[in-house]
Amino acid sequence: MNKGAKPKPRYSMGSDIHFLLRVAWENFRPIYFWSVLAVILQTAAPFLAMLLPSRIIALLGQGVSFERLCAEVLLLALGVMACGTGRALAEEHIDSRHLIRPREILSLMSDQKLLTTDYPNGEDQAFLTAAGKKGEVINNNGAAGEETYRTLRRLLGACLGLAAYGAVLWGLSPWLMAGVGALTCLGFFTRRGASGWVFRNRDNWTPLERKMRYIDREAGDYRYAKDVRLFGMSRWLLDLYQSFFRLRLGWASKQGWVEFAADAADALITFLREGGAYAWLLSGAVAGSVDAAAFVLYFGAVGNFSGQLMACLQEFSILYTEHLQLAAFREFLDWPERFRREGGRPLPKKRDHELILKDVSFRYPGAEADSVHHVSLTLRTGEKTALVGLNGAGKSTLVKLLCGLYDPTEGQVLLDGIPITEFNREEYYTLFSAVFQESGARAYSLEENVALSDKPDRQRVIDCLELAGLREKAESLPKGLDTKLMKYIWHEGVDLSGGEVQKLMLARALYKDGPIILLDEPTAALDPIAEAELYEKYSGLTAGKASLYISHRLSSTRFCDRVLFLEHGEIVEEGSHRELLEKRGKYYELYEIQSAYYRGNPTGEEGGLGYEEVEPV
Repeated sequence: MNKGAKPKPRYSMGSDIHFLLRVAWENFRPIYFWSVLAVILQTAAPFLAMLLPSRIIALLGQGVSFERLCAEVLLLALGVMACGTGRALAEEHIDSRHLIRPREILSLMSDQKLLTTDYPNGEDQAFLTAAGKKGEVINNNGAAGEETYRTLRRLLGACLGLAAYGAVLWGLSPWLMAGVGALTCLGFFTRRGASGWVFRNRDNWTPLERKMRYIDREAGDYRYAKDVRLFGMSRWLLDLYQSFFRLRLGWASKQGWVEFAADAADALITFLREGGAYAWLLSGAVAGSVDAAAFVLYFGAVGNFSGQLMACLQEFSILYTEHLQLAAFREFLDWPERFRREGGRPLPKKRDHELILKDVSFRYPGAEADSVHHVSLTLRTGEKTALVGLNGAGKSTLVKLLCGLYDPTEGQVLLDGIPITEFNREEYYTLFSAVFQESGARAYSLEENVALSDKPDRQRVIDCLELAGLREKAESLPKGLDTKLMKYIWHEGVDLSGGEVQKLMLARALYKDGPIILLDEPTAALDPIAEAELYEKYSGLTAGKASLYISHRLSSTRFCDRVLFLEHGEIVEEGSHRELLEKRGKYYELYEIQSAYYRGNPTGEEGGLGYEEVEPV
């Protein structure tokens, strides 16, 4: 393959058409009847209209009565009107009753993929680029997921019309048909070449469009409005948007020239095809082999044949482009997953578990060094473990390895002595009540935010809010547990403070009641005193569970049975809070620096900040 060449789509046009037809057959079969009816009427209306003037001339030549002439003309005219009206009604019925459904189904497939794909895929630029292309299939009524059905209907109608007019012209000259066919093939490959160029180069502008959409979302996201104004980000964001827009515009210009060249070639081919056909017909009229009625009939047939031929070419070209979009969409749906999702060993039916990292290393794709390097640790039921270290030490990565969001590059993660790769990963996730730094409230009711279910246990929700220290806030809201969160989405929505959101996340973890608790700096928005109080309270709520806490404030680790100090992806110190202080190693040094701030003397000089001095415990 040449450098820079794009791979061919994995799916053929026939496969993509079959995919859409199967979606229709499984979900809304009446569309087949209405589509066939529309195709037949699409062909019949212009065919009858073509016969009308020829029939009038023929009847006049025969000297028929005025009554018969009027009757036949009226009959043909009514036929044309009935076919046109019937086609319009059939197409309107299809568009209003049926064609919204395939796009809805494809959207659900897309959402299902995004919601369940393995976590590392969400950090893979290739996957994100593929996901960005799904809009070509499901974003609007003109996208391929809906429009392809119309294209197929128009193409079938054009083919049926081509056959009908071709049958008329065949009697005039098979050689004429052969010439038109050759020019048609030439036009098809010209258009196909242009569509292929667009497909091969889409990856050059899809990332640009994704970045532009991101900036567009940021501009309207109320959550970041304070930062934008206080830091003067508006000009910078606008300049950034414009830079991406200029790059996208450059590719649009190239695309325009490619498509213009294809259109020009189409125009030349059309001129040669129709000009040759007309010349042939005129020569027959001059030679006397074609009478007046036949001349009008053939003249109309040539025009309609030419039009249907162009329609076939255009619709096939459109169908080819839609096939490329559908193929990319299906490749996104079939993007390979790394974790086991079906079958596997059943999870142990118990609440007591032992979770082990056995000589585990992990390196992010493209990174030069491990984020976690040869780490071994064990989490046991009833034991509280704290994981501490500076930013970038690998704490969050370690948590994601434990809960199965990543698989290690080296080593194993074992649940009760069994590699977690042998379990269904979705079932494995049920073991964990986790709160991450990135966790947040969702645009649902407060009750739904805690339960994450459309059938929550209200009393259990109340109990969890009580334990997390958020019940009083819930009772003060306008509609209590039914209050919608996020003003950005709901007119009467409520925004929680950062500390309240952290408590909400803890209530959510309590509601799930998983046997293993993972808290990745969930109290970052709280002040040190509130954090310590919340951890002390949460310590009592996690009795009988295996718990792992990550906190950047070392004073919050005192209630834990064991503290692990992580540095450069390795565990360099291990012990209880008091043991590590007595050891006077790296943990002690970091603790001293932090406690000096709270004592009001971060530099070691006299005076400090005026706070009461507190000795390390």
